[in-house]
Amino acid sequence: MEQGEEAGREAAGVGAARAYELVQRELLGEYGADFYSSYINPLRLVAELNGVLLFRAGSQIAKERLNQQVVDRLRVRLRAHEPRVQKIQILLEHEIPEDVRALADARLEEARQPDLSAPVRTPEMTFDTFAEGPSNFHAYTVAQMIGAGVGVTFPVWLVHSPPGCGKTHLLSAAAHEAMSRGRKVLFMTGQEFLECFQSALHKKRDSSAFKEMVRAPDLLIIDDFHRICGKRATQEEAFDTINELTRRGGQIALAANHGPDGLEGLDDALKAKLKGAAVSEITEPDAALRRKILDARVAHHARANTGFSVASEALDMIANRMHVTGRELDGAVCQLLIDWKISGGTTVTLEAAANALQSKLSEGAERRITVQLVQKVVARHYNMSVQQLLERTRRHSIARPRQVAMYLACKMTHASLPDIGQRFGGFDHTTIMYARDRIAALAETDANLKAELDGIMRAVRREP
Repeated sequence: MEQGEEAGREAAGVGAARAYELVQRELLGEYGADFYSSYINPLRLVAELNGVLLFRAGSQIAKERLNQQVVDRLRVRLRAHEPRVQKIQILLEHEIPEDVRALADARLEEARQPDLSAPVRTPEMTFDTFAEGPSNFHAYTVAQMIGAGVGVTFPVWLVHSPPGCGKTHLLSAAAHEAMSRGRKVLFMTGQEFLECFQSALHKKRDSSAFKEMVRAPDLLIIDDFHRICGKRATQEEAFDTINELTRRGGQIALAANHGPDGLEGLDDALKAKLKGAAVSEITEPDAALRRKILDARVAHHARANTGFSVASEALDMIANRMHVTGRELDGAVCQLLIDWKISGGTTVTLEAAANALQSKLSEGAERRITVQLVQKVVARHYNMSVQQLLERTRRHSIARPRQVAMYLACKMTHASLPDIGQRFGGFDHTTIMYARDRIAALAETDANLKAELDGIMRAVRREP
């Protein structure tokens, strides 16, 4: 009797929402943290209609990538948990019919709300798997303190860096450590905070459940916090959440692409709050850390692909020539893994690595571009000295080249807006934004200026 009941439950399936929750963990292992966080994690299940599951993608690019690489695997995996699934459609927000929205199962709305008891989505991202070095040591140390629960003297922490430098890894590691010590942790992205809050406001006309959810944990973690910038009501809610949670003795860890001054659209109250927080910056890894990251990623892929190995001299070459982030290094190792499988599983040699990564190695060389290099080449192009370029004057003969240099610094380097402003003699980040947008707008209508900018960029890339 019990066996029959169990078989009946299996045949009935676990429901679409639960099936997708289970499948997400499987897809994380299959596609890796990078691809998962970029394309699969933002995917939202919005409706179940007679065996057809409708998902909402965040962008046209994401929709195309998901349809090309994920949709078939997603359907197969979903059917293993929920046999009634027949078809999957991935749509953009404006492509979802209004009648479908109205018929969407209410349980799916609940499934989109983060679960305080659910494990963090990135189980392999722990302190043990994080490659530590000079560029991330401060952030790594603070994240360990937060995970251990000894960081209450700084109730709000903001870690910022260019994309791909390890912010999500550190937040996940801190969350795992805190949870292992019995603390209640809520891990959200800025987009999830935004969507959940707006859903609570516009659909239920009552945000009390949302407020209770985000203010209940001991540790609230919000990744990609910059996603809420420019959303007035959401920023006000974030400000109130920070105040209330910390008043209760809780702690908040945030990650963003820039520090408080560089977050465009951040309102004054929230900016002031973040300026008073503990702040850590992660910069791009040096050669030694890049080598350490490569070793870790090769070992990671080797555990799932028996026999996969890369010659030491090949890894040395990649570390020395690819001046890129950890995320891009992982992409390079994935490329080596693909070529390793195609070649029949022999050790990836120096020559094989150079051939496989030819385009990436060229891109990596471009990452060495600094603000100072841009200033040097722009000054030379306009037949002036760098000192003249940096003069605080509104004379067109200097102001225009300076704006060009600011524009190219934004376009060709990973420096933040405040950092660029400092390197131009202490300009405010809003001045850099104005110069960037001004030159970009002029280049769209002035073919000569666009050609001139292209020529300067080529000169910058050729500079030894």
